[in-house]
Amino acid sequence: MTGVLLRRPILVSLITLAVTLACFVLTAMMLKVDGDVARAIKGRSAAYQDFTAFEAQFAAPSKDEVLLVQAADLGDPDQFAALENLIIDLQLTNGVLGVLSLFSVPDPDGGALSYLARSDLADVAPDQRLKDLLAQSVLARQVLSADRGTTILSVIPDLTIPPETRLANLRETFGFADPALTITPVGLSALQRQITAALIADQLFLSPMSVIICLALAFLIFRSWRAAVVCGIPTVLGVGWTFGFMALAGIAMDPMMSIVPTVLIVLAIADTVHVYHATLRHLDTKPLPAAIAAGLAETLPAIVLASVTTALAFFCLLFVASPTLQNLAIVGPVGLFLTLVAVVISVPISSLFLLNGAKGTKPVGFAQVTRLTIVLLPRWRWVTAGGLLILLALLVVQRLTVAGFNLMDHVPRNSDFRETLAALDQALPGSDQLYVVVDAADPAPGLSGSDRTRLQIVSEAIYGDIQPSLPDLDPATADTAVARRVFGIDGSRFALPVAARLSDNWLGTLARAEALDTALSDADVADVTTVTSYSLMASVELPLVVEELRLAFYIAVALVTVLAAILMRSVTLALVSLVPNLIPILTVELWLIIRDLPLTITGAIALTIAFGIAVDDTIHLLNRLRVARKQHGEINAASLSDALAATVPPVITTSLILLAGFSMTIFSQMPSVSVFGQLVAIAMLVALVADLFLFPSLLLWGQGKTRSR
Repeated sequence: MTGVLLRRPILVSLITLAVTLACFVLTAMMLKVDGDVARAIKGRSAAYQDFTAFEAQFAAPSKDEVLLVQAADLGDPDQFAALENLIIDLQLTNGVLGVLSLFSVPDPDGGALSYLARSDLADVAPDQRLKDLLAQSVLARQVLSADRGTTILSVIPDLTIPPETRLANLRETFGFADPALTITPVGLSALQRQITAALIADQLFLSPMSVIICLALAFLIFRSWRAAVVCGIPTVLGVGWTFGFMALAGIAMDPMMSIVPTVLIVLAIADTVHVYHATLRHLDTKPLPAAIAAGLAETLPAIVLASVTTALAFFCLLFVASPTLQNLAIVGPVGLFLTLVAVVISVPISSLFLLNGAKGTKPVGFAQVTRLTIVLLPRWRWVTAGGLLILLALLVVQRLTVAGFNLMDHVPRNSDFRETLAALDQALPGSDQLYVVVDAADPAPGLSGSDRTRLQIVSEAIYGDIQPSLPDLDPATADTAVARRVFGIDGSRFALPVAARLSDNWLGTLARAEALDTALSDADVADVTTVTSYSLMASVELPLVVEELRLAFYIAVALVTVLAAILMRSVTLALVSLVPNLIPILTVELWLIIRDLPLTITGAIALTIAFGIAVDDTIHLLNRLRVARKQHGEINAASLSDALAATVPPVITTSLILLAGFSMTIFSQMPSVSVFGQLVAIAMLVALVADLFLFPSLLLWGQGKTRSR
């Protein structure tokens, strides 16, 4: 294959360029970006089923466009009128079915649908009306701040109209609002738009910067701009081809998928470094074409196996059966295959053009590190004992890891949404809502006497002394959008909102829901009520996904062990090779425990993928050991010394590049992406130390165990 590439380099280059340009065009025209975090949810828990049923019966409240409206004082007549006009304009906006606001709060005395719409209050000053409403209505306190400077509007959308059209229409309406009102979208819809914008910004900034940083490091290590160019070409090809595949397959870029480009970039450069190192070694004794062919032939088995192990880590995400993770399980392996093809095609051709006639400078050899790894070989018993003790301790501590979820991990840094959320949380009891869904005592449409009695008991349990009054429901108006937020479609259930904080982590959300469950149980209505919401469903579901990702991790470990056994033709040595690959992952979990951080879905994915990548250095060392064994006949100190001498420089080089590439994620606008990069970088650093200083001793110990059998 290398011969074909080197005989027709210009033709192959032109074909490669044409395919790459086509992929970039497809990406620009067809690749979708989706900021919905909930796509990671699998949906088997009771909480998920409760939320799905709630959304269907109450016309999908999670799709509402929530607006934060701020003013100096909404009790001021002019500002009160401005708010009223805004609500009227919103109701008339194309794509809006209704608006829930202060003007939707029921009359505490019963009767009229809205307290503020009472005709007998027309002559009462707005500030007095709002004061009275806040004093008498718990629902009013959830949507209007005590200083009357902040209120929330929930715009009920017409879901048959495209989201982009609805948003454009809303923004046009905002433009006609009184300047005294500050209108800021907040809520899940706004959050998803913020995430989408951050994902696009990340890909436009992080991917190029990761390439630049990695290539700069390659330039410093190889002391050659040619090396940097050779290393850079496969990254562009691999990422470009992967984006093209996603566009053709209709797979969207979502918060979980955003990790793929960084993984492909650093692995493409790492694979190229191994091929380039081998080519330079052979260039001392062979002409350039022969050196390129020999370098690729020598390293190809290792880089193929390294790609396979990382692909297996991605592929194991299929066992979670989460929609977005299933996509990740497909795109990851496909992207790795395309990146491997890019390396195999571009590195020989670019080396042929760039190294021809060039006087290369020897790369940094890391000779002191190599000597230290060899010095430890005679002490393999002590090193092995220490490594096994560390592994045992980490396995014990690992049981303290807690699975969790925090929606704020997916809120872009320095975003308007964060600032809006902070202001809202200071002004109101919460920016989110839990819903207490009450089964009707009488299934007939409308509010019967028995329904009111049950709702009275539930209201007293969840709201305290001041309960909201529910109006009579005329069956003729039962299909109105506003009514659908309180009365179920078939009249068999009612929904009562309770303020909660969107900024709470999963423990805070679960505690709030548990407090409601306890109050309902004490009131002896637990069997006819259900507490649900998007945030509660996510707080239950996503930790379950994390636990299933642990299973995917164990499956990846098993598959990689089988591959190692095939490569080394020894089950004992395969099991031994697990030690330096498990220690980095368990060290990351220890770091989470020390920092009192939960293992989130992003962290669980990071551990699985980091394991697949960490195995790469092990594979390259085993590959060199395979070559060395041909001279020495067995695994011993001499063969390991030869393998280490050839492996240490490229392994350190690739590890430094991996660290640099993943460390770039600290600049991501998405905290979850930054966490992913940090966790993988920590794992890579520990893996480097374990592979160079522990693994050789373990191999000697394992070889001894194999002989004794």
